[in-house]
Amino acid sequence: MIWSNMEYVTLRIIRRFLFSGQMLDKLGGWMPYWRVNQGLLDPEPIVTAWQRLAREAGPECPDLRGKRVAELGCGAANGTGYEWTARLGGRWIGVEPFARFDADLDERVFQQVCWRFPGASRMTVSRVASLDALETGSVEVIVSNSVLEHVRDPLDAFRQCWRVLAPGGVMLHQVDYRDHFFKYPFHFLTFSQAIWDNLLDPGDLPRHRLDDHLDDLARAGFDARVLERQTDPRALAAVAPFLDPAFARRDKDMLATTTAAVFCRKPL
Repeated sequence: MIWSNMEYVTLRIIRRFLFSGQMLDKLGGWMPYWRVNQGLLDPEPIVTAWQRLAREAGPECPDLRGKRVAELGCGAANGTGYEWTARLGGRWIGVEPFARFDADLDERVFQQVCWRFPGASRMTVSRVASLDALETGSVEVIVSNSVLEHVRDPLDAFRQCWRVLAPGGVMLHQVDYRDHFFKYPFHFLTFSQAIWDNLLDPGDLPRHRLDDHLDDLARAGFDARVLERQTDPRALAAVAPFLDPAFARRDKDMLATTTAAVFCRKPL
């Protein structure tokens, strides 16, 4: 644990003070234990996963074809929008408050989608900087992929989602609860809030856990259930003696969650 903490803290400090998010998009493939956002490489697996989750949700989830959909945190390009509308039609709106649009990257991803779907179009794809830009009840589906773990105020975000969703609308969220230095999935739970906030947090990893999100979804009014969940109890056990008290007292099964897929529905 001593050696791993030395390596971990060094990498975290480098990440916080030397690397911006845009730099990581370009250099992340060479950074130890870091993974570049899948949406910047190929959106196909992401949209395939959303379709699978919609089937797993059963009759509560409407047919995704032809729907008005918003994606939270779409990133620097609209790749998932091109993939979604090429497969399912409808209209797609990317909501991205932080990443600057990269026209060159967007073109490369668009051409990838066109190779699979020659009829792919940009006409039904758009993007906005905030959910505030969307009218009340204007979308029927909200999706996200590895985004909720970065949202600092989930309750506020879920309340905004509630507003823009039409009655009976649904959400499909894939969430990665690991530390994003993936070799050490739970090391970040061993530090106090003060140390994490002031020294190690890259600025977008507030350490919310699955039960935090489920509680906030319920408070926002959603019916939510977990469709898929993966855990790593061995990795959690390795750091269990060192957990910060704020995490040590929490349910260990929930704490061991690494990834989860959550289905939510706004009641009629």
